[in-house]
Amino acid sequence: MRRAHAALHGRVGKRGTALLTFAALDTGFALRMATAQPGGNTIYGWLHGPIPLWPWAAVWLFVAAVCAACAFRGADRVAFTAAIGIKVLWASLYLCGWLLGEVADGWASAMFWGAFALIVGLIAGWPEPVNGEGRPAWTPPLE
Repeated sequence: MRRAHAALHGRVGKRGTALLTFAALDTGFALRMATAQPGGNTIYGWLHGPIPLWPWAAVWLFVAAVCAACAFRGADRVAFTAAIGIKVLWASLYLCGWLLGEVADGWASAMFWGAFALIVGLIAGWPEPVNGEGRPAWTPPLE
């Protein structure tokens, strides 16, 4: 397991590894949204009112795909923006639901998703380490 992680990390770097982690989490959340019962949770019922839950799942899955694809390309600005944006949107939905009296304790979930968006933003601002030649330290040596 450790060797597989090192090989993957050596290919995509720290920022790419973070994007792959976000892709996995967002995929899991998309699957949850796709299988959720609207009456099982107040947020699901509230969201299902105007729009069925499957389009929400599709948005989460799209963001996961963008994060996964950009992790291997090195051009990751779009992926980090999407990863932040979906979490800010989710925090906003919880907050709106709570303010409208539709989502019990929505403020707590809004804080969670807002904090998660902030963490993604912090990681997005971290530079990839460079070696003595000014190249990304995670880039395999040229032969």
